[in-house]
Amino acid sequence: MGIFRGRKTRTDGGAVISDRNASKSDLDALREFAESRKGVEGYIEPKTSVTQTTLLLVAADGESLRRRVSSAQAAADFARKKLGIPVYDANLVGIPSRKRDYDLRKAKGAPAAKPSTPAPAKQTPKELAAIMTLESIAGVDPLPNNPSFDELMVVYRKARKQAHPDRLDGERAKWDKVEEAARALGLPD
Repeated sequence: MGIFRGRKTRTDGGAVISDRNASKSDLDALREFAESRKGVEGYIEPKTSVTQTTLLLVAADGESLRRRVSSAQAAADFARKKLGIPVYDANLVGIPSRKRDYDLRKAKGAPAAKPSTPAPAKQTPKELAAIMTLESIAGVDPLPNNPSFDELMVVYRKARKQAHPDRLDGERAKWDKVEEAARALGLPD
């Protein structure tokens, strides 16, 4: 009958657990990215309780693309042999700061600010609740009214670190709350 075919496995917090394997389109996207950018490096991100094994490609300017791969070994072979780029273990060397800088520049430039706004807009109750969630999970003092993007990002990073399922033996409830709050505030991952 197939009535449950479209249902996705979800965590207690309601987030969908991805069960899709790497596909040819994933590899094609990685290949196209590597061929069209300069200074591309690969970073293998191992499987966690939240994600499958992924290959993150980062260009010289910090632009990036992340796609699923079948295994860490397959990612290393694909990057070295098919793409001809250096590949690193993200757990050992981390993600390059140029990627984070690029993402922050993109996030700050994304909402078009009106040329002559007299004062920052008041936050909605949903945004205030999201900020309070991040503050409580991160364990920091309350932020000032209308915090800057940079202040929000500092608290968001601390909250993500405190709530990561790998740190909490696979428990995802706090992680889901942090991700929901970040979406409400429009923060990048």
